[in-house]
Amino acid sequence: MLKVVKEELGFGKVAGNERPMSVHIPYMRHVSDTVIGLENGTLISVIKLDGLFFQTEDQAELNMRSVVQNTMIRALGSSRYSLWSTVIRREVETEIGGSFDSSFCEILNDRYMDQLRKKRMFTNEIYLTIVRSGMKGALGLGDSLKRIFERSNKEARSQATREDVTDLEELVGNIVKELHKYGAKPLGITYRKKSDDTAKKDIDGEDAKGDPYSEPCEFFNTILTCGVPRKMRLPRMGIRNYVGTSRLHFSKRTMQAQAAVEEDSRYAALLSIKEYPPFTGPGMLDGLLQVNHEFILTQSFTLADKPIAQERISRLQRQIKASDEAGKAIEAQQLADRQRNRDQDDRER
Repeated sequence: MLKVVKEELGFGKVAGNERPMSVHIPYMRHVSDTVIGLENGTLISVIKLDGLFFQTEDQAELNMRSVVQNTMIRALGSSRYSLWSTVIRREVETEIGGSFDSSFCEILNDRYMDQLRKKRMFTNEIYLTIVRSGMKGALGLGDSLKRIFERSNKEARSQATREDVTDLEELVGNIVKELHKYGAKPLGITYRKKSDDTAKKDIDGEDAKGDPYSEPCEFFNTILTCGVPRKMRLPRMGIRNYVGTSRLHFSKRTMQAQAAVEEDSRYAALLSIKEYPPFTGPGMLDGLLQVNHEFILTQSFTLADKPIAQERISRLQRQIKASDEAGKAIEAQQLADRQRNRDQDDRER
């Protein structure tokens, strides 16, 4: 019935030929309050960070925290885990309400707000996504076979999913403790009253809790709308069909996120970092946090299992050694040729 109605519309056939956005969105549902399941069985959890005032921190403190973070990442110790960092920089309204009995304070506030309205103010939202998938490389063969056998046993599959969710939640809890200095908080299902936007958790009674909202869905939708925040209720459908409230248009170099209202529409361009320099350190991209534009920055990192990493390092060392030996042989041959030419010149003289 719906298909017939679509075809009767002016552009119904054209709309029917378009692929929906949900085809490119892998998120399926909430497996737990803080864990999202993907269509391929992967599990993810999102942590929001308040950040650190790096401009006022001592460089030695920043270097120390970088070492601590590297140790935390190495402690994951498995190719099951990947880390995705996302920075969303968006423009915010600077209007601050208030009334003052003193006429001087009232005038001072009005002039101050007039100056703020002339400036573009931004906020930086930092997120860390932990992805738990199957093993990678040769070690993932056994894991893949195990999953194939579990498909025929529903109870075993459910038990395996519960164990994976428990492991991921425990890992996320440890990471939140390690990053407490940054104000880390896992995103999950939260309850909000209609008259109060403040999240209410752990309150007895459904009426006291308010309506359930999904913070991970709000994060996903913000990315898909190019940085436009929106409250998202806990869906009763698949997340892939729920998020993405803007219509995306792509050209050769630019894109448009067309929203229902004009002020939420965005034009953007996509840039990629080709490669990192040989040496990296904390603060390399801090300059982006002060640009006078909105942007979304995403970086990803996947761990490699120790045996595979050691094999790659050994192979690279052998290649370097072989190239060094070849280089030394060529250098010796060149020296011999030079000496032979000199001897020949001396005889001719």
